[in-house]
Amino acid sequence: MLTALDTTTTTNSRWDGVGQFLSALCIVHCVLLPMVLGLLPVAVAGVLADEAIHRWLLALVAVSALAAFVPGWRVHRRASALGLAALGVGLLAGGAFLVPEDAAGPWETGLTLLGGGVMAVAHGRNRTLCRDCCPAEAT
Repeated sequence: MLTALDTTTTTNSRWDGVGQFLSALCIVHCVLLPMVLGLLPVAVAGVLADEAIHRWLLALVAVSALAAFVPGWRVHRRASALGLAALGVGLLAGGAFLVPEDAAGPWETGLTLLGGGVMAVAHGRNRTLCRDCCPAEAT
């Protein structure tokens, strides 16, 4: 029959086992994470550096923008969110298609970052207009 002391010892032993397991996990994490992070850019560089990925992502942005902004415009009937979204998609398209190969680095990055920022502002404007126009529908 187990006494109170035996029960406490068994419980502590289980927690010690959990602690040992978590400590071992911590050691594995600390050793492997720097190696994984060091190799990650090499592993994905070929996929993400390909120009086709930018065009596919632009298509995804355009489709999702239509899905977000057209229904929003139907609710609030204000052109400001649509105009910002069009500007954002245009900047992203400029970065993906219009920048010459020899100037691709800073111009492509700049247009892409600016386009993404404008899209974030456009989505915020769209949400605000929908919320202000029809509070019951926005929740």
